[in-house]
Amino acid sequence: MMNWKSKKWLIPVILLIGITIVWRSGVLAGDKTQTKAADTALSVKVAAAQYVDIVPSLNFNGTLEGQISATIGAKISGRIEQVLVQEGQQVNVGDPLIKLEAIELANSVRQAGDSVRKAQASYELALNDFNRYQILYDKGAVSEQQLDNAKVKLKTAEADLSSATANQSSTQQQYSYGVISSPVDGVIANRTATVGQVVSPGAALMVVQDINQVYAVINVEQKDLGKVKIGQTASVSVDSYPDTVFAGTVEVMNPEAGSVSRMFRTKIKIDNSAGELKPGMFAKVALSTGSSAQILTIPQSAVVQKQGLYYVFTLEGDKAVRRQIEIGDMMETAIAVKAGLEPGQQVVTTNTSRLKDGDAVRVAQ
Repeated sequence: MMNWKSKKWLIPVILLIGITIVWRSGVLAGDKTQTKAADTALSVKVAAAQYVDIVPSLNFNGTLEGQISATIGAKISGRIEQVLVQEGQQVNVGDPLIKLEAIELANSVRQAGDSVRKAQASYELALNDFNRYQILYDKGAVSEQQLDNAKVKLKTAEADLSSATANQSSTQQQYSYGVISSPVDGVIANRTATVGQVVSPGAALMVVQDINQVYAVINVEQKDLGKVKIGQTASVSVDSYPDTVFAGTVEVMNPEAGSVSRMFRTKIKIDNSAGELKPGMFAKVALSTGSSAQILTIPQSAVVQKQGLYYVFTLEGDKAVRRQIEIGDMMETAIAVKAGLEPGQQVVTTNTSRLKDGDAVRVAQ
């Protein structure tokens, strides 16, 4: 067995081993703490506040209308025999659109013509009789009473002819209404007419719209009325052509607000010679209200609203710090910042609803 003296050398070794174990435990515990902290940091994306050149504008949603829109309806009652056009078809002034059944009208025209011919014959006979009686009266061969009777017959025949002629004109006009023609150049829209349909005067059967020029129709609030002027330039976009901006100008401003909306109906005229824009399309309209200026902007997704105030979270080290800001105009995806940020400051753009002031964050790559 080893004596006490021989065991003395083991004491330093045991102490060294103990110290090493304790130190390793501390290191491992520290690593775990750091790992746990890293795991609890919220993953976010950031963007820098930056200046951009902006043309100040008012933004509206609107609807496209044709410059000229003619509602097509029948002037007489009848049954539709033919519909001669399709929706979207280009037509010119005078082109036939709808034909009504015209058997009765044709008979009426024929009868009116017969009446005119009979009245004309009666008139000519009465005129000849009057002329003959006038000669005989001048010779003393007939009495004045006989001449007056001939004159009365002539006037009656003349009145009958005039009435028959007027009736013929009216009947022919009614007959012409059996073919409904386009009053303007344009494109067929909103066609509801069908073969066999019985129509009454005034009922809308289709619309013809001139779309070489179209209007973007918007409603302007009273507070913005002073910023909108006739001749003002506008940029118009539609979902069908997301990469195209159409130029327009303010042409019409209703001087009276709508009784319900209390807004002012305003029309933006747009050249549409290429035919890309169609009536009924929804449009986004931006009216220029000033010259270009540099404005500090951040993504809209970075802004948090609470109780009427606006905030962002800026990235400071590995922390998200909440800052109050004053916002300006909203753009398509960005928003102007009037105060509270400096150019280049990094703002959090994702997970902002989950953040509190001072929360640990890590920037997603």
